[in-house]
Amino acid sequence: MHKELRAFLTQHNKAIEPLHRDYSRSFWEMSLTGTPESVDALVAAKGRYLDVYRDRKAFERLKSWRKEMSGDLGEVSARELECAYLDFLPYQMDADVLKEIVYKEAQIENTFNTFRADLDSRKVSDNELREMLGSLEDIDHRRRVWEASKQVGEAVAEDVIALVELRNKEASRLGFADYYTLMLETQEFEEGWLFSLLDELESASETAYINAKAELDQELKQRFGVPGAASHPWLYSDPFFQELPSMGVTRKLDAIFENQNLEELTRRHFQSQGMEIDDLLLDADLYEREGKSQHAFCLDVDHAGDVRVLCNIRHNERWMSVMLHEFGHAVYDKYNDRSLPFALRRPAHTFTTEAVAMLNGRMTKTPSWLVRFAGVPVETAEEMGEEIFQALRSSMLVFVRWALTLVRFERELYRDPRQDLGSLWWDLVERIQKVAPPSDRTRPDWASKIHLAIVPVYYHNYILGELMASQVLEYVGREVAPDGDMFTPEVGAYMREQVFEPGARWAWNSLLERATGEGLTSLHFLRQFDIA
Repeated sequence: MHKELRAFLTQHNKAIEPLHRDYSRSFWEMSLTGTPESVDALVAAKGRYLDVYRDRKAFERLKSWRKEMSGDLGEVSARELECAYLDFLPYQMDADVLKEIVYKEAQIENTFNTFRADLDSRKVSDNELREMLGSLEDIDHRRRVWEASKQVGEAVAEDVIALVELRNKEASRLGFADYYTLMLETQEFEEGWLFSLLDELESASETAYINAKAELDQELKQRFGVPGAASHPWLYSDPFFQELPSMGVTRKLDAIFENQNLEELTRRHFQSQGMEIDDLLLDADLYEREGKSQHAFCLDVDHAGDVRVLCNIRHNERWMSVMLHEFGHAVYDKYNDRSLPFALRRPAHTFTTEAVAMLNGRMTKTPSWLVRFAGVPVETAEEMGEEIFQALRSSMLVFVRWALTLVRFERELYRDPRQDLGSLWWDLVERIQKVAPPSDRTRPDWASKIHLAIVPVYYHNYILGELMASQVLEYVGREVAPDGDMFTPEVGAYMREQVFEPGARWAWNSLLERATGEGLTSLHFLRQFDIA
């Protein structure tokens, strides 16, 4: 039976490698152009790729081997078997339904990529809307900008609900309560454990968040001349209030990067840790244009070195952070162990690559990084030190509370996609983020978040990524860089050897215990940011 399993896994890797490459290239092309032809090509390529995973006979063999041989295999083969089973599981769907899901996902994503909001009879990009929310002083104008940022939600809401229903239908047929539960199974999370951790994090951050937001709101209301207690969403420079508003120290940070070469800073950052990214920069697409995706992502095309980053750079602190974040994903993918089977040449988990990306993205609010890479004088960095820390702390609080909002909304979305989602959305926003809902707002604002449509049951990984980032940072500071210098080849070697190169050889909890000496905990995050 061992020989049969080994032959199956070898053939599986051989089959999916070129299909994964073609699918990834098609996704990249659609993200750059948004043409109908590119959408059709993506749907076809993804269909061919998923056909492998729809094979029910193959899945039944995997289930049988998994049950009979779980404790009777070598480390790599056992993990390869488990990963194959989890990869096959969510695609044991009706062929026609799966095809419809793939098509709807591509159509919705292309809508997001090509949509430009209508503001005062002018088409504007996401970057333009963000910049206006960061600079406009007139509160009525800010409200119109915020409302424009939600227009895409109206364009996709019904399609997203239909997509959720299709996913739920097939998950139910596979024996799961809904698609959300199915996807947690494939991500190797126990739902009770996950939401217990999220409950703890929400409770622990409540007081710190309320206090930080009260100070922030007071400053913003004074700036915009807004009376009263209500804090409406157009006060903030991010349409979802998932980032710290542009004010005070954040404006000082923006000024630092106004005339900087963000690509060069990114290159030097990773080079300091012995990681070369010249090849990654050459293959990246970093500046905005019509028809191109307005978001940012990293794509591992072939698990063999073809790694591509898409951004839409503007010269400010946010996009500098995004560059470090996305190229954090990229070096994780670049420095995998290519002697591993194809299916294991990937991060141990989605949240482990998010952790690496987030750890790098935090650097723009780290004084030592600003001195070394952005040319900020030591004296200036020291003077700004406490202010920068408080900005980073507030950023973490703002992001975690936003992410908790989205995670809880998505869980309820899959439980009942035909409930009053608008009311659910604003109830959660008000309870968790403490943002006042607009009066008589009945539009599907929730649907303007792209992740709900095309990256389902994902957002909790951002929260876990932040926890792991702090855990790794604490370990590195104690064991690898006790002098506090994080920008050394020794730190890079630790990341490559302990986090990147193992790939998916081990489950996420095993990787984390090997890399940091303990399982995932919120302790280091809460302590690092003086939250609880």
